Amino acid sequence: MTPMPPSLGPALLFCPGDRPERFDKALAAADVAVLDLEDGVAATAKAQARELVANYLLARGPNRLAVRINNPASAEGQADAVAVHTAGVKLLLLPKTQGTEELDALAEIADCAFIASIETARGLLAVDRIVAHPRVVAVSWGPYDLAADLGLRAVRAAAGDLLPPLVHARNSLVFAAAAARKIALDTVTSELNDPAVVERDAGDGALLGFRGKFAIHPAQVPVIRNAYLPRQSEVERSRRMLAAAAGQGAFLFEGEMVDEPMLRRARLIIGAAEAADAREAP
Repeated sequence: MTPMPPSLGPALLFCPGDRPERFDKALAAADVAVLDLEDGVAATAKAQARELVANYLLARGPNRLAVRINNPASAEGQADAVAVHTAGVKLLLLPKTQGTEELDALAEIADCAFIASIETARGLLAVDRIVAHPRVVAVSWGPYDLAADLGLRAVRAAAGDLLPPLVHARNSLVFAAAAARKIALDTVTSELNDPAVVERDAGDGALLGFRGKFAIHPAQVPVIRNAYLPRQSEVERSRRMLAAAAGQGAFLFEGEMVDEPMLRRARLIIGAAEAADAREAP
């Protein structure tokens, strides 16, 4: 299996591949900068963006960088993969992933880890097989493309909640990632005018078990980080619980019956807090 990249979140910030003056800023702002060769770049600038991103990888190295290529089943996406693989990329984001055949073909081109993005009905129906692919280390999704593929007239209901088919897709990713022991990463929130929307989306994703979220603006990064950071009270209680568990099976702890599943959750909370501390360390 392809080794897991050292960091996949919690905040992964997109940056257009034809805006090299923003590359360093995106990297400084986020945990992972995603240099975008797909939707963030006009069709007439694709070739230039590919060259700019490859040159940046060569000059800086691949740490904390991912590249979103064009559709991996297309000639353009495969040209992207060749260029950034030659430049040393370690992590590719694959839009509109629909099956394992295109993953196998891409694995012949680029020897690196993949984040598969589910953005079509066909991809969603194949998500279990996609996530289980040995090159895939994480899975995400695209509700806007998926809504268009399904023929939905909107992404959210009037109250701001995702429409039920999209809730189903989001939940399916959580199950597929957990079954394959891979990472689930939540999608972008495109509504920039209302900070409460990204705050709610990020909080919901963290509760559901996503490990991070994509951002399209640097202002979203601190909101995402805060949502995915365990509260100090959660961390302290988790540590007390693990200390009290020594040598016991099921036991009563602060009014709650605790057994191994609760202890596993406590370890995850502590691990997330320690990872955040490590990111903040100089």
